[in-house]
Amino acid sequence: MACEDLVAGCFAGDLAPFGVHPLDEERALEYMICCRKNQMSWAQAAEQITNYLQGKGCTPERIVSDLEMARQKLQPWLD
Repeated sequence: MACEDLVAGCFAGDLAPFGVHPLDEERALEYMICCRKNQMSWAQAAEQITNYLQGKGCTPERIVSDLEMARQKLQPWLD
C-alpha cells in the first residue's frame, strides 16, 4: 500500500481536522510510519495531504489549517 492511500484515514470525515479524533490519530501514526519507511520528507507528505484535500474540494484556508496540524504531528519525524 502506498502512503498516499493512508491519508484519507487521518481525517474523520470531510469536516474533521488532521489526526484530531483518536482513531484518526492512530491512522496518522500509521501514515507517519509509512512515510518514514519510504524515506519521505515533510514536503512530500504535505504534497500528498494537499492533493487529498484539494480532491475533496477543501478551501485554501482549510488546506493551510490542516497542513499546520499535520506539520506539528509529522514534520519532526520526517525531516
